[in-house]
Amino acid sequence: MLISGDKYVERLSGYEREIYVRGEKVEDFTNHPNIKPVVKSIALTYELAGKKDEYSPYSKLVDDKVNRLNYVNENAEDLIARYDFQRELSMRLGTCNYRCTGCDAINSLYPATKEMDERLGTDYHKRFLELLKEIQRKDYACTAALTDTKGDRSKRPKEAKDMYVHVVEKREDGIVVSGAKIHQSGAFAADINFVLPTQTFKEGEEEFAIAFAVKPEDEGVKYILQNTGYQAKFREGGEFEIGNPYGDRITCTVIFDNVFIPWERVFVFEDLKATRNLLTNFAISHRCVGASCKAGFIDSMTGAASLMLKVNGLDRVPVLRQKIGEMVGVSEAAHAIAVGSATKGFESYGTWLPNMLMANSGKVIGVEGFNKVIMNLAEIAGGIPVTAPSEFDLKSEEVGKYVEKYLVANPEFSAEERMKVIKFVEFWITSSHLLGAVHGGGSPAAAVVFLQILADMKEREEAVRDIIGLKR
Repeated sequence: MLISGDKYVERLSGYEREIYVRGEKVEDFTNHPNIKPVVKSIALTYELAGKKDEYSPYSKLVDDKVNRLNYVNENAEDLIARYDFQRELSMRLGTCNYRCTGCDAINSLYPATKEMDERLGTDYHKRFLELLKEIQRKDYACTAALTDTKGDRSKRPKEAKDMYVHVVEKREDGIVVSGAKIHQSGAFAADINFVLPTQTFKEGEEEFAIAFAVKPEDEGVKYILQNTGYQAKFREGGEFEIGNPYGDRITCTVIFDNVFIPWERVFVFEDLKATRNLLTNFAISHRCVGASCKAGFIDSMTGAASLMLKVNGLDRVPVLRQKIGEMVGVSEAAHAIAVGSATKGFESYGTWLPNMLMANSGKVIGVEGFNKVIMNLAEIAGGIPVTAPSEFDLKSEEVGKYVEKYLVANPEFSAEERMKVIKFVEFWITSSHLLGAVHGGGSPAAAVVFLQILADMKEREEAVRDIIGLKR
């Protein structure tokens, strides 16, 4: 079924969660200035899903329409629809929608658990389907946590056990886990948190090879939020000083302090092969959707750049208009890679996954293009996004009249209108969202390693040998 964004917020406000901001426990977390932007962002994923049929597909599992982000992709058309949804969300939010990892976890766990059951005769896939039915029927918002803290990278997990999420006790009714996950976008505002392994493991490291789901009622789960300059801006208030009301990709560190997980929510348990399959599925899924995500972000920046030219009175300057054309080209190229990877994807145990080589290319090209677009936006905007007075100066009885007078560039726009655009551009150029967009879904270097492994260099070399007549 599909619910509204308001219903999601209402349900979320009924949860009791242990969330900390600046060392203090938050009580009314859905209304906290550093959490509310995340809640607003996720709420939009509900509203947008109901506006287009391709964003709310029919699920045979529950005999009803469901949110595209809770759907198991069955073919290339499904995957393309998911990428279109992702792009539009990123454009309309100008920040993270926080649910992409949950969707990728669903589409990674589905084939991984099915393979495991066929190989071992277990019932992990059945368990997963039961939770997926609940997710689809109740229209839950899901996220996924992968990155362990790892500590000293020269040590194997066995030598630094506490730095990895691991099993501390096995019971008849479930397992007890301990550890932490870092860089977790919006986990505190989700209904379901999938927890997946951070890497592949060797024999003897089975206690780390686990995947499970966390629900709001699970005790011992703590969320410690990031605190950047933008979080401080949200706390000081204002109508538009923060630039983007949907925030700047707000993340947290998730602590698992001896958390009990019942068996029905354990989907991989001490299985090294299933862990490899799961991580491969997730990596290609998440890196590929990241290309469409970047396309949407670039669409947002392109809109900001165009508005910036207008409020600055420079929208007829050819050299600046050309930079906007470049930005459009980068956005379309990034999304095209995602669409191509879906078209050339493959079926795996009932799930349609993107082409591995193209998915990793999407990550690399998406980030490179993103960096170029940021520079274009900075050149178009000039220095004003980092030197402008604040909203509070504009509204000041003492100096407001000066800001109103001297912050006007194009007489068709007031100082306040220009400042709203300026602050939004400032958000893109100076917030923590920029770094998050680069490393979200894994660093570009990791994707490059995959490209080196996956590329058929023999075929490429032989083609050149044929052209130049090289026999050896």
